[in-house]
Amino acid sequence: MAEQALQKATGNDSREEILRAAAELFMEYGFAATSIDAVAEKLGATKGRIYHHYRSKADLFFDVQVAAMTRLNDEVEPIARSAGGAIERLSAMALRHTQIILNELPMQKVAVQGLERHLLGASAATKRLRSVVKMRDDYETLFAEVIDAGIREGVFIDLPAKLATKPFFGALNWATVWFSQRRLQSAEAIDEIAHVLAAYALRGLLKVPPHEAARQSPLLRHDLG
Repeated sequence: MAEQALQKATGNDSREEILRAAAELFMEYGFAATSIDAVAEKLGATKGRIYHHYRSKADLFFDVQVAAMTRLNDEVEPIARSAGGAIERLSAMALRHTQIILNELPMQKVAVQGLERHLLGASAATKRLRSVVKMRDDYETLFAEVIDAGIREGVFIDLPAKLATKPFFGALNWATVWFSQRRLQSAEAIDEIAHVLAAYALRGLLKVPPHEAARQSPLLRHDLG
């Protein structure tokens, strides 16, 4: 049993290393210009190691997105389901979402940028495409539900929740376009960017004055006050 557990752990570690390496290449070169050979070379491994886990580059591309979305959902859903007012929950959700994006940029950038157009017409990819789209929709719904709660509480602007969610997400996810970590940039500096960006996005939804919102969200009190 112990040996099986070790093999499973080792296999998971190998798969995660492959995903991280592939995400960096997909982010830098795009899907078309990235090959299994390139992923293997980046890892200093053989193609066989990649093919042990993935049958094709498309499978690897999909799995990067699944892993990225799973990571976000696992961290953010408990916050969305927690007790507390909408401002408190949404600010914490936005902050955690942004922290993950900034600190795990290659994986998250591939997920945010979406599927390459030529994959959308591949019949073999249809089922996986639908599963990824559903993961994204379900994740976005977490935010829409909390925004809707805030609208009903009278603290967020009067818009359909789904419509309000789109620009809110856009403000957070645009970081995948403009952000790149500087060589000597500290973890604290990155976290400060996450706080500022989350506060900026939240401020656009507020119906109440920022100082009142700050009282309801200790996490972002400094940013909103």
